[in-house]
Amino acid sequence: MHGFFDSLQGLPGPKLLYWSLAAVALLYFLMLFLRRQPKNVVAYCTENGSVTVSRSAIIELVQTSCEQIQDISKPQVKIKSEGETSHFEVSIKLKSGGSLRTIEQTLQSHLRQALTENLGIENLGQINIVATGFKSSRIDSTISSKASYLSPIEMGEDTEDKEEGFFH
Repeated sequence: MHGFFDSLQGLPGPKLLYWSLAAVALLYFLMLFLRRQPKNVVAYCTENGSVTVSRSAIIELVQTSCEQIQDISKPQVKIKSEGETSHFEVSIKLKSGGSLRTIEQTLQSHLRQALTENLGIENLGQINIVATGFKSSRIDSTISSKASYLSPIEMGEDTEDKEEGFFH
């Protein structure tokens, strides 16, 4: 027990410890503040004021757009505003059979049109698509069970060489 208290006395003074903890806490809150998503995005401005679109409306638009493409599941949206320009990052999971290149082109053009025409967002920046996963189709167990019952001829193997080896 005395060894524990002796090791505590060897630590730096409490002031240094408190300052270190405060610096770590400040860095943590600064990172949280910088990563937070805007609640509203400015769609456009008129002489009477600005028109904004809520983050939830944008998320709903992206989700309903992704539901129309069968090869996408679990879309997530990140919004980044730089001045008056809004950039979007849409993370998706591909389903089996989906081509990322085709989906990216379809989704980007559809979202660009929907965000500008439906929600009126004028200063639209990049719409980045990020594939975060791949959802494989169900495995057909009848294929593997058929393969174990196929003869060498049905499997396309050359039986002459094997038969000659057995009989010679």
